[in-house]
Amino acid sequence: MPIHVADLVPDGQGKELLVPKKKEYTLSTFDGKLFDGLTFCRKVYDFFDQIRAEPDGISKLRVRSRREKKLIEELIPVARYVQERYRLGRRIKVRWFSGSQPFDARLLSSGVLVQHGMAPKKLQIEVTLAVHQNDYLRRKLLNEQGGTFGVKGISKDKNGVIHSEPHVYKCNERVVDLADQILGALRKKSAKNYPRGTVLIMDCVADGLIDETEWTAAVQEVEKAQVHGAFREVFLFDLVASHSATLHGKKKLRRPVAA
Repeated sequence: MPIHVADLVPDGQGKELLVPKKKEYTLSTFDGKLFDGLTFCRKVYDFFDQIRAEPDGISKLRVRSRREKKLIEELIPVARYVQERYRLGRRIKVRWFSGSQPFDARLLSSGVLVQHGMAPKKLQIEVTLAVHQNDYLRRKLLNEQGGTFGVKGISKDKNGVIHSEPHVYKCNERVVDLADQILGALRKKSAKNYPRGTVLIMDCVADGLIDETEWTAAVQEVEKAQVHGAFREVFLFDLVASHSATLHGKKKLRRPVAA
């Protein structure tokens, strides 16, 4: 391998050391590859840091071409779920796919929890977003002008100009909005015929910061509607505020072990 001057750094003693170049991540790094769960998470977060450090990296993350979209809307949610489930007695391996197959990833688990039927050996993962329809306009305006009000005050006129006006939330309006977003995404996914035992991971993008009480109230409204039964479980999370919750669907009961 040829050595370039840019790869050499002084060691403080009059010599130069060869420093290996940092690994460049692409979607191909992950596509169809089997990783230990924690290794997968580290690589996904390194991928995010790599893009953010690129020229106009923050802008790329806001506008989201295919690379950024796959990272933010699929890879990061899968990593978030793996971190939640990887534990003593359950080791997880991940295989993510970038194509148009009817799932986004497969998980393989091993360990004593799997041996005793307390965790599934195999899982199929689908990932989706619960987000306001104006969120793409908010990101576009934020990227172009550096600031914007919330999604409920954003509109686009007939000339394609985006306008942002302040919106004052009343009482539990923010809770109702978040619950409605989640339910809308759930109904859309539930209408499709996913294999039995599929786990749905949902990134719930709230309009601004919500506290733990608001998050819990929104999740309770979603659970009360009982539209999540088509999935083994629905893992809800808010990436910004680090909230999360799990809704359990219908599970196949295990046969009792003969004495």
